[in-house]
Amino acid sequence: MWMARPMLGWGLGNFPEAYPQYRSFYTNLFVNQAHNDYVQLVVEMGAVGFAIALWFLVRMYYAAATKLGNWASNINGALTLVALLGCTGILVHSLVDFNLEIPANAALFYVLCMLCAMEARFPLLHHRSSLRQHSDSTGLSA
Repeated sequence: MWMARPMLGWGLGNFPEAYPQYRSFYTNLFVNQAHNDYVQLVVEMGAVGFAIALWFLVRMYYAAATKLGNWASNINGALTLVALLGCTGILVHSLVDFNLEIPANAALFYVLCMLCAMEARFPLLHHRSSLRQHSDSTGLSA
């Protein structure tokens, strides 16, 4: 399918219409999605659309990597790490399923991407030192 229209593909959402003429087996069942989001993206959007999606992911991972620094003591880094793990999980799952074709999954993915790419918003918290100061002022020892 990709070889027939390599640059611009078949058009977003046209996989069910284009697939029957390329399938390698006969069936009366309606195949509405490829069970791989990447294959479906390259078939529907071609090399141009796939390159744009790849650019989006590279920029998101780069923005996230710049905030990961000291994630164990920085709330911004910890939030980015959690969002990055969620994005990565969804992207790995996309290898064997069409989970980004489900609107709720796609919305969750883009919210996680936004959390990865946004600039640091939360002030640095010095949690351990504030606990130590609090216990010293109350006379309690840890």
